[in-house]
This record gives sequence, C-alpha cells and structure tokens, in this order.
Amino acid sequence: MTRQAKKALLLFARASSETGASDPQKLLRLMNNARSDISFETGFFEDAEYVLTPKYIYAYVNGQPIDRYDVVYFRYWGLPAARSHALALARYCKLKKIPYVDNEVFHTGSYNKINQYINLFEAKIPFPSTVVCSASRMSELAKEHMTFPFVAKDARGTRGSTNFLIESSDQLAKVLTEHTEKTFVLQQYIPNKGDYRLFVTGSKVALAIYRESRDGYLNNTSQGAKARLVSVAEIKPEMIEDAIQASKFFGRDIAGVDMVIDSDNKHYCFEVNRAPQIENSSFEQDKARAVAEFLLDVSGAP
Repeated sequence: MTRQAKKALLLFARASSETGASDPQKLLRLMNNARSDISFETGFFEDAEYVLTPKYIYAYVNGQPIDRYDVVYFRYWGLPAARSHALALARYCKLKKIPYVDNEVFHTGSYNKINQYINLFEAKIPFPSTVVCSASRMSELAKEHMTFPFVAKDARGTRGSTNFLIESSDQLAKVLTEHTEKTFVLQQYIPNKGDYRLFVTGSKVALAIYRESRDGYLNNTSQGAKARLVSVAEIKPEMIEDAIQASKFFGRDIAGVDMVIDSDNKHYCFEVNRAPQIENSSFEQDKARAVAEFLLDVSGAP
C-alpha cells in the first residue's frame, strides 16, 4: 500500500520576494524535487485570512485551510507586514497541533488585532465573532460569516478611525469601493450605550472607566464619547477576572482592557492595550497614581 505524501506549506513575506531576498518558486521546485514522500506549496503571510469566534477559529492561506497541511515552515517573516500574521499563524498551529518551524516566531505576545483575538481564544476570554480579510474578499466572507448589522474596521486603525457600522449590502459596497487596499476586521456588532476601560496593574483592576458613546456605536473618547470613573466594586466579578486573566496571558503587567456588556448581561473583550494612555487622556492623575502605586510595589519599597 502506497503511503500518501505529507503536505507542507512554505510561508514568505511578499516583500521578501519582491526585493529578491527570497525566491519562493525556485525554492518550491527544489523542495518538491528533494523527496517523493512530502509535497510543498507556497503562500504569502499577507494573504492570510481568519475566522475567529469564542468557540472555533480557522485560518486560511490562498483560500486553503492551514489544517490541510502536515507541517508549516515560516520561511521569511521578519518584515513588518508579515510579523503579525506569522505570530497569529504560529499560535494557530500551536492550538491545532500542526507542527511548524521556526519556533522563534512565537516569542512575542501581540502585534495587532489578529493576534489579539487568537490570544483571547486561547485564554478562553469571550470576544465578538470576528473575520479578518482583504477588501477583495470582504463581500464573500461577510455573506458567509456575518449578519447585518456588523462592524467593519481597518485592521491597523486606532482610536476609532476607518470604522463603520455596516447595516446593508449597499453600505458594504460603498466601503469596499472607497477602501480597496485595506485589510479589514469584520466583527459581530454588540448593541450598547458604552464600554468599559479596565485599567489593570499586576493582579488587580486599579481603575474602571465607563465611556458613553455619542452615537450608540463608537466608544472612543477621541470620537466624542464621554468618560466617567466608576467604582471597581460595581463591575461584574467575571469581567474583573477576565480582564486580569487576559492581561496575564498577554504578558502585560499594566494594561487597558476594553470590555462591553450586551443586553443579556454577557460581557465581551474588545482589546487588551499595552501601555494604555495616561497623559493627554481622561483621568490622567488617577491613572498616574495607580501606575505609581504598582511600580512602588514592584520595586519592593517598604
């Protein structure tokens, strides 16, 4: 009985090929001529797509699930556009028990929103169902995995920029026409009047800030939301536990964890921010005091 050949995926940064630092097609020919019991395919990190929910996750390259491969070789991943995908796919391989090389890629916590949600999945922290894809694939994947309304935002956006509440096919088409080159995060819309920024220091939530939306959608103070301090004692214990657990999983001793509560009193984590803003933000002195107290504890001061 003939043994079926193993399948391997070689992953490259597209820029490494464009600059001549790598030659994916030549390497592919060499590898496929090396042995008959393993076959190789190539792909670019920048073409990776993701479907993420608290119950399951899938990752694709060239429209093919990573799970179809017996081993993945992260060949050229050090360039900025590839790093976040490399880390995300390394975590994915680890979760799915797919052997991968080289383990060096796994030595950091998070680069962007893709990494955020794979981390939250592994840490078992609830988050909104999410798809990450290029604009060219947005209509297809939205139809398969999303229902109106849903949120579409730039994967590299900050402070609420390039962020849309999509309520119809026409609105989706308009966004795609205006942003053809972007990678988008599509996300389950959680109706709310505001969200919480939980300021974590070490193993506790030192501050809780409620950010009330101006329009029932964007909760960023930079987009006009109103912020107020609330007592940490008023926050659901489960939210406190998840905020601390998420920060620890990311390896962040000081973090700003953004969470929202839906109409059924279920909470979801949006983001775990490293080095959350203190200066030029709301409640600057309260945040500074919380950080100073934590750093005094860390220093071993009597």
